[in-house]
Amino acid sequence: MKNNLARVRKSGQKTAVCFEFQHPQQQAGFKQLAPPVASSGVWCDAAPMDKSVVTRFAICSVRNVLILLIDTKTGATLGKATGIIEQEIDTAISSVEFSEHLTFKLVKSEITTSAMTVKIDSTCSVDGSCRQDTQPWSSPRPITVGGSIDGTWTRSWTGNVGHKEFLIDYAITVSMAGTSGTARWGGNGQPGGGQYKVRCDNEFATYAGCVVPAAIMTLDVNPIYSGARKYIAAAQESMNTHPGWEGHGQPLHREASKLEGGMNRSVICDGTFRESSSTPPPVQCDEWPFAGSKESGRSQGVKSGAECQQYFVYATTDSSGAPTLGLMWPGFLQGMMPSPTAKCARASMTKFDNEGVGGDFGRLIQKWRLIDNDPFWVNSGAGLPW
Repeated sequence: MKNNLARVRKSGQKTAVCFEFQHPQQQAGFKQLAPPVASSGVWCDAAPMDKSVVTRFAICSVRNVLILLIDTKTGATLGKATGIIEQEIDTAISSVEFSEHLTFKLVKSEITTSAMTVKIDSTCSVDGSCRQDTQPWSSPRPITVGGSIDGTWTRSWTGNVGHKEFLIDYAITVSMAGTSGTARWGGNGQPGGGQYKVRCDNEFATYAGCVVPAAIMTLDVNPIYSGARKYIAAAQESMNTHPGWEGHGQPLHREASKLEGGMNRSVICDGTFRESSSTPPPVQCDEWPFAGSKESGRSQGVKSGAECQQYFVYATTDSSGAPTLGLMWPGFLQGMMPSPTAKCARASMTKFDNEGVGGDFGRLIQKWRLIDNDPFWVNSGAGLPW
């Protein structure tokens, strides 16, 4: 607002209220925080300052705001006040209703000439696709140093087909010393834009629900599927694109089309696939990246699984003598690694491991409400000793 002082001065105002925000840096999946409690404000109390923290079902933002009383003629600062804005948005896997608890705390103020009032407005959609209850700040509310005011919005998606994203925006208006000022955040083109986004969908048969799409989830390959875990780790480590390996490559993206997924699988696990006699039966062809991902070899132009890295699992025992699965590939005994430029991998895998990992992924698709093209990571223990 300092840049608009000339305009404000021409309107006859001698003073103006300006804002300086600390814009939270997004920090997805902040695992040190306790699970959120809907509309409680408790979860955000453990959040780091000036961070926007997201999980798949919640957003927490705690930010500092500096409020300045400015002389419109000279541009001099007549006084300062500092506050904290704390927001917590909670969604649910099985509900199109989501809530937000917002608190404004006035930490200190040098401005003692008059009382301060605060009003916060919010909009979740302009097209009626998001219904929002009465604003918790329907009118300006007084506040004094050390005090806080809060309120809760309840919002809901009004649609019932497909999915809809809501980029929620906010406006804070502070009045004091006979003048007022307004600052906005959250919406398109506003500070923090994209950090207050909720998506609701009805694309799963069981129920509709809402998530925070900014949170990229991770499929942990269960160690019980030792063969699949070693195989995916070897492929992630050796392929120069490191597909799905967080911190090394790019996430995978869900392919929701069963037709596309089936075609992906038929190309990678085509007639050139041969079961290994060392793999405990029943044996299946296991492809990487998943056929149910946009990164499948077929999607990258692969015409046959013969172009992929080749692996096979075999029965062995671990250091304690317990049965487990080992992993080998052509050239293993000669100390050679699979081709780093390959766009895919396939393995002679036990049915137990192949279908086990696939079943876990399918259940997490439902739990996380992963719609078409949603990103996800796969943690196979890559980078760790097998």
